Amino acid sequence: MLVIDRILVPHDFTPASVRVLPHGLALAARMEARFYVLHVADRSDAPYPARALPAVRERLQQAGVVSEEALRAVPIEGVSRKDGGVAETIHRFAREEEIDLIALGTRGRKGARRFLTGSVAETVIRRAERPVLALRGEGAGAPPVPGTLDRILVPVDFSEDAREAGRVAAEWARFFDAQVDLLHVVTGGSASLPDQASSVSDEEHGGPEKTARRALAAMGRGLGALGVPVAVHVRTGAAAPRITEFVEAEETDAIVMSTQGRAGLERFLLGSVTEAVIRHVPCPVLTVRSYGRSIRALAD
Repeated sequence: MLVIDRILVPHDFTPASVRVLPHGLALAARMEARFYVLHVADRSDAPYPARALPAVRERLQQAGVVSEEALRAVPIEGVSRKDGGVAETIHRFAREEEIDLIALGTRGRKGARRFLTGSVAETVIRRAERPVLALRGEGAGAPPVPGTLDRILVPVDFSEDAREAGRVAAEWARFFDAQVDLLHVVTGGSASLPDQASSVSDEEHGGPEKTARRALAAMGRGLGALGVPVAVHVRTGAAAPRITEFVEAEETDAIVMSTQGRAGLERFLLGSVTEAVIRHVPCPVLTVRSYGRSIRALAD
């Protein structure tokens, strides 16, 4: 089961920050978690970071995502901290308050004092010792809020980090009654298949696509045993563009992916790919890794 007791949203009063607030608050209401809104300030008279939440609560109520009672029961704490380095302040606060999940927008204000612009968001994601839910700050229309998730995508390179992403996605799918899509992208010259599959030639297996599909199916059977529907998909090409194309074609509601894959020149889910996906997809991306704080309490 998912274990999320404390959710943090870094907030700088930009559209990107406002856009991610409904996701954090809806999750807090659904999971009965405490909700923190953190503003990293550069002056002592910084605005109260939770001031936008009444409008967000009203929007969620109107959408019928969670009940009014659940929303009003969420303990909310707005916090301002003096800037000692934005990403560092976010990580320090997360450690101090034992945050389980960080939700952030990936665009912020321009200029030297910009807050959640790409470089800061990427630093948070790369260094986080806990899962991060990232949502691109631009896009047409409102993104789906938690509670309306039907399809969750897991890009897979068969590393332990990607397998952990699959396990987290399965628990997420159980909570939201959603389907898990496992996607492997076969890249040119990539040695991304699991060791037991790569020990046999692609010709014996029927080619790299069929080999990958068999390996995905085996992974899917393990996740399906948790009681969630699982579908497997194989694409060929560059990882980030194929993942983005899949999201758009299949109307994916959320992505769970690792922030690091296999070592070596042909790493698949290394930060650059994850960051490229976050920049281009309209849906939330939950990044996880096989170490650090987990939101999954699951007997394997």
